Amino acid sequence: MKRSIIVILLVMAGAINIRAQGIGPSALNATGGTALIGGSEFDWSVGEMTMVSTFTTPNVIITQGVLQPSDAMVSVPDTKSLSKLLKVFPNPATDIVNLQYTSSNDGTLSYRLLDMAGKEISSQRIVVASGHANGQVDVKPLAVATYMLEVTIVPENGAPETMSYKIQKLK
Repeated sequence: MKRSIIVILLVMAGAINIRAQGIGPSALNATGGTALIGGSEFDWSVGEMTMVSTFTTPNVIITQGVLQPSDAMVSVPDTKSLSKLLKVFPNPATDIVNLQYTSSNDGTLSYRLLDMAGKEISSQRIVVASGHANGQVDVKPLAVATYMLEVTIVPENGAPETMSYKIQKLK
């Protein structure tokens, strides 16, 4: 009894600093994680629900189903990314998928066509000269299914960039 009275008096006098946990604006992520990449924190999750429900009280807002962004503003530099320089068409395709790459640098463009199990079906490497580079992926002999096309650009004097495309094969 004496100890609890002494602790209460110390807390009231400010000698002991007691704080409760704060949740702040954050996401409780049951099936994912957080990673620090390039000085920025990224949250990822697995198997998010498509149904979203929001529950609110005067002090708490809970949204079930998706990760919620924080209040911090994020700026993205405007660069010429691979998604702006590479065109992959037509999609869905029956015979041929075209790759059209526009660049001001020399380098190489390579692609790998994968089935949904990750097995490589075909691959090709194309030398890119300053200007345009064109390639074709023959999908005619393939079964009607969904495939992944992984395209990697390696500029002569720069870092490689990779993008993946979901290709739908028809007929």
